[in-house]
Amino acid sequence: MKMAISFISGVIVCSLILFGVKTVIPTKAETDPPGDASENATLGLVNLIPDIEKIYREALIMPFEKAESKIYDKDIAEFYHELLDKTGLRESASDSK
Repeated sequence: MKMAISFISGVIVCSLILFGVKTVIPTKAETDPPGDASENATLGLVNLIPDIEKIYREALIMPFEKAESKIYDKDIAEFYHELLDKTGLRESASDSK
């Protein structure tokens, strides 16, 4: 019985603390209206983050391109080049335009 009362009172105290913190700390970081934000302010942090997709794609494709440069047989090289284009590992000329 004593343990149940302690548990219930603990839940109530934690709920009151969370509710109190929620009312004191603002949930939005914006202080200006959204229309007044300059381009530098909105893109400032985005420019600091590296382009993960580009890094991943480059790490995925580079070994296949290095392997392609070591193929000296014309027919096999053509097949390998076509294989990379069809699997989507490399952008073909029509995709890049």
